[in-house]
Amino acid sequence: MSNNIASLYEIYLQSGKVSTDTRQITPGSIFFALKGERFDGNEFALKALEAGAVVSVVDREGLKEQDGCFWVPDVLKALQDLARHHRRKLNIPFIGITGSNGKTTTKELIAAVLSKKYNVWFTRGNLNNHIGVPLTLLGIPPATQIAVIEMGANHVGEIAELCHIAQPDHGLITNVGKAHLEGFGSFEGVKKGKGELYAWLKEKGGEIFVDVNNQNLMEMVGDYPWIGYGTGGEAVVKATGVSAEPLLKLLLTTSRVKDFPIQTCLTGLYNLGNVLAAASVAHYFGVEEELVKEAVEDYVPENNRSQYFNSGKNQVLLDAYNANPSSMLVALQNFSTIPHDRKILVLGSMKELGADSVQEHQSLLKFLDEIAFECCYLTGAEFEGIIPDDNRFVWFKDTSELKSFLEKKKYRDALFLIKGSRANRLEVVAGIL
Repeated sequence: MSNNIASLYEIYLQSGKVSTDTRQITPGSIFFALKGERFDGNEFALKALEAGAVVSVVDREGLKEQDGCFWVPDVLKALQDLARHHRRKLNIPFIGITGSNGKTTTKELIAAVLSKKYNVWFTRGNLNNHIGVPLTLLGIPPATQIAVIEMGANHVGEIAELCHIAQPDHGLITNVGKAHLEGFGSFEGVKKGKGELYAWLKEKGGEIFVDVNNQNLMEMVGDYPWIGYGTGGEAVVKATGVSAEPLLKLLLTTSRVKDFPIQTCLTGLYNLGNVLAAASVAHYFGVEEELVKEAVEDYVPENNRSQYFNSGKNQVLLDAYNANPSSMLVALQNFSTIPHDRKILVLGSMKELGADSVQEHQSLLKFLDEIAFECCYLTGAEFEGIIPDDNRFVWFKDTSELKSFLEKKKYRDALFLIKGSRANRLEVVAGIL
């Protein structure tokens, strides 16, 4: 550890608060002057001091001798090194979570079940990258007993970097799918990138929780000892009697209970693995099933993820926070199993697929031939020119056009699935159905 980080850590111990945004400075906090494509935090270092920061961490030479500024060669690296140093001082379990789909829901469910018995700190919002993970670590309150850290990635090597910072001693990968192909290059690249969490845990002798029904994950774990969850015989935590019409319910079996009923507020069979992952972690840490049931049943998804609501006019499944070929497929498969006389799809295009984009959007449209629906409304440039010659399909160049059209349609007594990448902002459609 450099002398810079040792000195900075002494300041942090007195402060306990860090910020990268002068609009959110609280008195006594440490301001890190990070750089971005369109901004340079060094420009705001003095403003942060005026707002009450105890020190501004900067890497601009011209601020080296400025009162209140703490100069380092690289502000981002200093933030990461400080977080890593702080992590090493914390003698509590760290649970790392990554995956192509479902990691945020799984993180929140795990935090919810563990919070029934422990003081838990977990990743807030989407602070799951090279900046968010350090900020999460540096925000851990002193009384914390377990930390749950979400780790996101869009290229190989990123999860390894985040593991080096957060140093998880327990972990799970929710799944691996065709997400961020532009960065990972291929599905094999996704497996390699997400698998860096397994590699870290294997090297450190940590516990791996794994979905025994996921063949890719089981192959990635290999011969390393694991703790399984799923519907298979090898699972320690199992589910039977599973349905989602549209809300997921199941019977939970562990070493302590058999066929324990849980009714969730989550849509879709695809959330079963997320619930079982949480139940598995809870089982490992000794949280009783009655408390698991209470936490899971009380969990209501937000932020356009796996949400269900009845508007008074229609039923709506809203899962529009993000989309990739894998999550789109399971959402459509689940939608196809829900009994309803009038099913309508509202689908946005999928982003960050690189050279595979056209093929993946064509594959999606081909899959739609296999399921029953009244009509399918599509938006996004990626669908332009590939729409089937079928009057059930209607394409709009953007979400604004789509919204205006649906406002005029005035649908009643329909079941909608709204699914698409974040860039499409499909949640604005949900409000008018």
